[in-house]
Amino acid sequence: MRCMWVALLVTLSALPGWAQSLRGDYIEARTCSVYAGGCHYSGEYVTAGREALLFWHIREGKWNGTDLSGVSVLTAVVADNNLAEPSAQRRSVLYIDARASQAQRDAITRLFNVRYRDLLGEIRSVKAVPIRFARQERQMSVEASGVATLQVSRYPCKHCVQPHQVWYQPLAPILEAEVASAKLAAYRDRQLGTVWQRAEENSVFVGEFRLN
Repeated sequence: MRCMWVALLVTLSALPGWAQSLRGDYIEARTCSVYAGGCHYSGEYVTAGREALLFWHIREGKWNGTDLSGVSVLTAVVADNNLAEPSAQRRSVLYIDARASQAQRDAITRLFNVRYRDLLGEIRSVKAVPIRFARQERQMSVEASGVATLQVSRYPCKHCVQPHQVWYQPLAPILEAEVASAKLAAYRDRQLGTVWQRAEENSVFVGEFRLN
């Protein structure tokens, strides 16, 4: 009986999707302050917050047998309402680091269509662009060539904000989300019919993501 169970586990572990797991860094920059006074929040809710840049840097892991370690992915998302509204109609563009192989790009595309379908809405296109990610102490930066720039500064500690003035939750599930400041969050590609640039705002969530 023991041998039968061992054989079954070995067989299942070889099936696509059985032992797949990813982990890495996540950055989310919205076009509204996620940490602010009540009046500031209420004023922005109906006029802003319809766009976001979402970034995943996969530190390690495989998906459906494809090793995705080191791959960076950026998405730009726009909606017809504040992204906090469940009814907001979303559309997006998926940008995958140009250094990724074709197999990695295919795996990422399938993964995001399945796991982040509601978050991203209609994915208008998938593009390969050079993406640089840097992290040093509490500073983080993302540069997607010709597409977007993120310069993020995390607060000195995880508890340096007043919880009752954090008005939103991250759009994607992450562990121990922290509010951070966007020194610059800019989107330059016109694929979605709009561009934006915001600076010096408490408009960012950072954390670690895990997908199993």
